[in-house]
Amino acid sequence: MAEEKQKKNNKNEENLTRTPDFPKTEISETWAEETIADLDDFIESQGIYIRQ
Repeated sequence: MAEEKQKKNNKNEENLTRTPDFPKTEISETWAEETIADLDDFIESQGIYIRQ
């Protein structure tokens, strides 16, 4: 019984430490500014204007 519990714990630890297999993509240095601009454009397209 103790062995089964230990094996189950080991499997759970493997699942927690395994990194997800996301596709490798290049991120530009200005990604944050580009995302903010995209969000601003979307918000304005909805008829909402934010003072800056």
